[in-house]
Amino acid sequence: MCQPLADIGAVCRDLGVLLYCDATASVGGNELRTDAWGLDVVTAGLQKCLGGPSGSAPITISPRAVGVVEGRKHVEAGLREAGDPGGPGDPGDPGDEARGRVIASNYLDLAQVMDYWGPRRLNHHTEATSMLYAARECARLLLEEGLDAAVARHALHGRAMTAGVRGLGLGVFGDVAHKMHNVVAVEVPERLGAQGADAVRAALLTDFGIEIGTSFGPLHGRVWRIGTMGHNARRDAVLVTLAALEHALRAAGVAVPPGGGVDAARQVYADDAERGAGDDR
Repeated sequence: MCQPLADIGAVCRDLGVLLYCDATASVGGNELRTDAWGLDVVTAGLQKCLGGPSGSAPITISPRAVGVVEGRKHVEAGLREAGDPGGPGDPGDPGDEARGRVIASNYLDLAQVMDYWGPRRLNHHTEATSMLYAARECARLLLEEGLDAAVARHALHGRAMTAGVRGLGLGVFGDVAHKMHNVVAVEVPERLGAQGADAVRAALLTDFGIEIGTSFGPLHGRVWRIGTMGHNARRDAVLVTLAALEHALRAAGVAVPPGGGVDAARQVYADDAERGAGDDR
């Protein structure tokens, strides 16, 4: 789901709290207005709408949030210089108490990471330089396409996929008014059960090389997750996936309207072309 955040930032400021947003699955394919919505911290990932490899988490931090992080800043002993806030038991450091409790995990010490990124270049870890190149390429491609165009592309193909699964007689799980453009949660036909749901996923992967997601916990066996994101947010990927899903459902004994998914998705594309938005995305 894409949580409606537009009015929450003002509430958080009134209450004196920070607003954090996990935009891993949505950034690059859905509207995200960090400053206008008053988001203090936003983290993301490369592997969804940006179409990059997993393993890196872009982050943006507001001045308010930086102030909170700096309030618990301590520099580890081996890197400390005169005037740096140290650790517990440093009698010569008058700023230690003012910087708050020491963060217990070096791995999660964002204040130290910020010094690693910043002009001091204090050592925190060995950077995965290959991930930086990947992040840069993701950013380059997004700028080349244009952010608005990328969001519109994900919206178009997300609408087509949603219409397609409905055209197969399948339900859409959750609040559709606030769903992400790039993922549709599909209700598994009741007759399949959890074992049958997994068998359909396996058939899609084995026979067509298409992998759709399962769900977890109480939704396992009840919901499939189908993504239209990054490079796969395109017309041919949507239509082939719907045709393959129809075949896999028929093979599993589920009656579906012949061509219903592909026809419904194609109608979305035809309507989009009529509105002049273009049919070549």
